[in-house]
Amino acid sequence: MKFMFLGIMSGESVSNMHTTSYEKRRKMAEIVAAGAGGNVLDMMFCQGIYDMVAVMDLPDASSAIGAKAAVLASGAYSTVDILSEFDLDQAGKVQERVSSGYRAVGSE
Repeated sequence: MKFMFLGIMSGESVSNMHTTSYEKRRKMAEIVAAGAGGNVLDMMFCQGIYDMVAVMDLPDASSAIGAKAAVLASGAYSTVDILSEFDLDQAGKVQERVSSGYRAVGSE
């Protein structure tokens, strides 16, 4: 299952940015993914609200949450948000099944 990790670096990480490199940060992301039972598919640093985006293939949501907890506990990032993929076709099928019988309160 694919997960996007969106991170905001801590003040300490920003201050120490000149002492590291993309390769070192990528290696750390690979350690995180491997520890969670998966691998890094892509990783980039970016401008805007988030400083880093990593796409990881992990076994499940619990693995992603555990990885997030470890990264936050390290102090390297002040915020880590996770987005997970979903199957749009399957979601549409479920919507159709539910919509055929579900009614809003008062409209039953």
